[in-house]
Amino acid sequence: MTDHLPTLTGAKRVFLGQENGTPVEVLGVRMHKGLPLFSLRGVDTMEKAQSLRGTAICLPGEELRPLEEGEFFLHDLEGLTILDDGGKTIGKVEHIVETGGPPLLGGKDREGREFLIPFASGTIMEVDLREGVIRLCRLPGLVDGDTP
Repeated sequence: MTDHLPTLTGAKRVFLGQENGTPVEVLGVRMHKGLPLFSLRGVDTMEKAQSLRGTAICLPGEELRPLEEGEFFLHDLEGLTILDDGGKTIGKVEHIVETGGPPLLGGKDREGREFLIPFASGTIMEVDLREGVIRLCRLPGLVDGDTP
């Protein structure tokens, strides 16, 4: 997922499906109604193109743009441990849900209950990739057991 379309339009190679999917050479990219349309080697008929509709397109890591201070790729958050404002472990980020608003960090707590936590400035105090943790702001009611 990206909000930086020039990264996509400059791609030379993509993976279809997931990051370990099939590598495909990009012959060209153009924008259409705010979305990138890819011309891919081997996809030379409308039927082949239609069969790929909805397929994830992943970029190789070396083609990702450099990040600014305080920016993160969402995939870098998966596997991080979420801590409450007191340092207590809530759980690990197992997946990320795109909602059209702030992404939701999803996983299970120590009791196996699922959680979804908004990845937003009012919810997240700190992300420390070196330590492998995400620290939450104090928000009563955000995590089960908290009382407003």
